Amino acid sequence: MNTSQPKIFIAIAAYSDPELPQTLDSCLATARAPQNLRFGICWQFDDNQPIDLSRFKGDKRFRFVEHPVQESGGGSWARCKAQELWDGETYSMQIDSHMVFAPGWDASLIRMMQTFPSDQPLITMIAPLFQSDEHHRIHRHTDQGIRATKMVEWQGAMGWSPWFDWGMRIRHSQSRNRFLSGQFIFTLGCWTDDVRQDPDHYYWGEEFALSLRSYTHGYDFFLPDEMIIWHMLHTAAPPRRHWEHGDHVISSKNATAFDRLHKLAYSDDPTDQETLGRYSLGHKRTLEDYERFAGMDLKNKRAHPDVYIGRSPDPLTIKTEEDWADCITMKASSGAIA
Repeated sequence: MNTSQPKIFIAIAAYSDPELPQTLDSCLATARAPQNLRFGICWQFDDNQPIDLSRFKGDKRFRFVEHPVQESGGGSWARCKAQELWDGETYSMQIDSHMVFAPGWDASLIRMMQTFPSDQPLITMIAPLFQSDEHHRIHRHTDQGIRATKMVEWQGAMGWSPWFDWGMRIRHSQSRNRFLSGQFIFTLGCWTDDVRQDPDHYYWGEEFALSLRSYTHGYDFFLPDEMIIWHMLHTAAPPRRHWEHGDHVISSKNATAFDRLHKLAYSDDPTDQETLGRYSLGHKRTLEDYERFAGMDLKNKRAHPDVYIGRSPDPLTIKTEEDWADCITMKASSGAIA
């Protein structure tokens, strides 16, 4: 790994988001080496609500692919478009378009990548929150610390795509996380090509599919060992999302996404992986390896209690066959715990 002058590729999917300029400014202003940052932005613009990005478009560190919001295919589609702008940078980061950063975030993350016990570390979490007051001052929430990710819902009505939230606060450095959070991922640059976002996924199930694919491609999930980044707390109207295209579009895209998740995670037909092409599971680990790591028995729809409280794997959740006996089964009809 060449670390003499490592470049960081930052992939952002932005849906007519007025917070994007502040995110980019924060990213640059707080970086230890802003000259080594490279941005790949899928900008979904609305001519009726223009947002001035001209100062970034004149900067060679920024690469844009642009589409009107009417042509948007959703968040995963846009993230895939942003990833296509990767140009071999050493590291890759995926973030949302409304975030702020800690001073020296880039040096801190590179230090973690070089010290975490893995050849393919991937740093991810559901970020803590920030908010702006009436004077445009930013207030970062730090009271809850860095928290692992827990599963709060898992039901057939949502295509068996788990829903995630903050779990337990980490107690030591180099703590692992069992799920990826799409709002913040930092890892090797080649992840951008190895585990390219599936453009046919939508919102529900996207992060779980990405977790399965990344783990089976050999990536190990860690939580950062210090505060790095904050996600905007929307105290007024939420940001615009692709959902504004209408219920019929949401329904159609969810049906496609749930079908693809079924083929990826739940199908017994080996040809289903072939139909997913580059968006299938990796070949460095098996789905069963992920189940033992995460503590989830996908076929029988049961999970270890640690999954529901968000205790970090250490380094596996299922260490012996007896550990499966502690798992909690979900009722397929309602998603309730049996």
